[in-house]
Amino acid sequence: MSIPKAPALKFINATEVDITVSFKPLEGQDMKYELQWKEVQASWDEHMKSSFVESPSEAVATNLEPGTTYCVRLVCVDGDSKGEPSKEVIVDTEQVGCTPTADKKACCVVS
Repeated sequence: MSIPKAPALKFINATEVDITVSFKPLEGQDMKYELQWKEVQASWDEHMKSSFVESPSEAVATNLEPGTTYCVRLVCVDGDSKGEPSKEVIVDTEQVGCTPTADKKACCVVS
């Protein structure tokens, strides 16, 4: 049985350290999905990180560097075999903020 190409990703949100994307699961397929990401200038073979998708339609790349551009893609997985990746989504993580928020009591000081 051949493994299908992964569904397209849709960008949802980016924070300083996370990128959230969504996708429409393949109908009639009992597939597991793996989210893969890397810094934009890196090669997929040497610098890729990944995690298996827990949600049926949303995935999060975590522990990213602030202010960095990433390529994110999805892959269908069946046992030890993987299908063709989805088209890459290129996303920048947010810069480290300088203003306080409700959950962070911080401020940048410029002297």
